[in-house]
Amino acid sequence: MNELLLELISTKNTQTRKLKKLYTLIQRYGPIKVETLLEKTSLKPATCARMLEKLTKGKLISGNELGESTGGRKPVLYSINPNVSYVIGIEVTSLFSTILLLNLNLDIRGQIKMKTKNIQSIYVTLDMFITKIEQLLDQHNLKLENILGIGISIDDLFNQTQHMTKPVSAQIDEIQAYIQSKIPTYVTIDSGVNFAALAEHRLHFSTISDRFLFTTCDIEIRSCAITGGNLPYSSPYTTNAFGHVMVDLNGPKCHCGSYGCLHTYSSLDAIKNKIIQFVKRGKFSILLDMVDSVDEIDYYLILKAIEQGDRLCTEVVEDAAFYYGIALSNIILTFQPDTVVCGGTLAPKGSFFDIAKQTAENKIKIYPQLKPTILPAKDSYEIVSQGAGSMVIEHLFT
Repeated sequence: MNELLLELISTKNTQTRKLKKLYTLIQRYGPIKVETLLEKTSLKPATCARMLEKLTKGKLISGNELGESTGGRKPVLYSINPNVSYVIGIEVTSLFSTILLLNLNLDIRGQIKMKTKNIQSIYVTLDMFITKIEQLLDQHNLKLENILGIGISIDDLFNQTQHMTKPVSAQIDEIQAYIQSKIPTYVTIDSGVNFAALAEHRLHFSTISDRFLFTTCDIEIRSCAITGGNLPYSSPYTTNAFGHVMVDLNGPKCHCGSYGCLHTYSSLDAIKNKIIQFVKRGKFSILLDMVDSVDEIDYYLILKAIEQGDRLCTEVVEDAAFYYGIALSNIILTFQPDTVVCGGTLAPKGSFFDIAKQTAENKIKIYPQLKPTILPAKDSYEIVSQGAGSMVIEHLFT
């Protein structure tokens, strides 16, 4: 590993902390000019110049770009050298999982996708990941010393361990210890929505959003907020709380024990169950041509039917989008974000996002001073894994 990089993440004296802060700002906002760094750090120009020289000589940054002139010489723009080290980001799902090799700009340098359906033991899953990580490093002629750390999402991982009686925090500690016993490097474990929110913010919104909200609509409905550019503060154990916002006092009973939760209207499970009920009652759907039995209907067939214009599936999903928009307006009124990004499986399907957005905007228009930008997530199936790698970088450098 680069010697100066190792010093930044392992040494805690005052000077090194200042150097680390400067490097982090360049990593987050680069290409960036000296004047902006001075504004963000309050460093004296001479001190900043010495630190930039040290980072340059240590090959952690470069000043090879020039900015636009404002009348004099073009300013030097500083960027990190992203390939001095790498991180591993892992997204675990109950069907497929993704392992990414990322540089320090979160550019994907290698990836492996693997089936993880019906795996009963969490440690069998981890052993598979460890083997694949070793293969990924070999493919790119990298050694373990080139890796800063590993980030791994936990949501579906813990779906495999519901029989365990230990607190989730204790399970996380055990998983970290187990991975580190096989691959001795830094390991961070968190919720996939926190990872996705961090990656979306860092890659696309860090310079324009100070109050950032990210939501997902899948089997679970989750949310994460980022304020002032800081790390997500949502506990990995409560990120699905958004799914239990009440949208109908007289609604159906939720598995949480309450009634009318968003989960009972807009989750993939709720949509699937409602469609199956309608089909059993005799409503037409092209799904009947795709299965031998109604009980064979699953999420994938429903999404395929939507793409083919199936009216029943489309209407149910549009109804789910309406309730999602109601819940979204509630959280917007409470948190008052400047930017809202909607991700997950359903956001890009049909008119789900458009209906949710319009519903939320109609609800909050009584407060004209609230004008959040509401956007669909960028079309990236690797966003959770990228966020997992980003979290490693954030933890080590901030």
